[in-house]
Amino acid sequence: MRLIGTYFSRKVYWFDYDQFNLDQLPKDNWLCFATSDIKPDTNTFKQFVKYGIQKHILEFKGHGKYGEVLHDLFDQVMIDIELSKNLNYIDIATTCHNDESYADAFWQCFFATTLPIRANLDDISIVCMDLNGKDRSVELKGIIDRFERGWIPEE
Repeated sequence: MRLIGTYFSRKVYWFDYDQFNLDQLPKDNWLCFATSDIKPDTNTFKQFVKYGIQKHILEFKGHGKYGEVLHDLFDQVMIDIELSKNLNYIDIATTCHNDESYADAFWQCFFATTLPIRANLDDISIVCMDLNGKDRSVELKGIIDRFERGWIPEE
């Protein structure tokens, strides 16, 4: 995982999903922005979700053609954990953004989040990844530059 930049006091990291080194992920207070235009390997993605829940992920945003599938799989794993461990509720918001541009959905990581009360608003990390294996870190740096120049989504 490598630092891409910082915007609105949030550090943005690129996670190479193909390498799948889960130990690189933050240990607390983070959200994930994941995109996929290919059907994800369910077992691998579920492993990522379980690890994310253990490491206190705050929110998950699925994007791309399979954004809703990612969102649904994340929710399914949360429900499975709640039932198997007899938990009342795992407080992690999940959303999908199939029909939005990459920049629009990424903007929501800063300005349209649903964070639980446990979130440390002064120290949130955003972990970005592409399940297609494409490194989008340069594109994300460019989007952050646009944000800094005042760009916001049209709708």
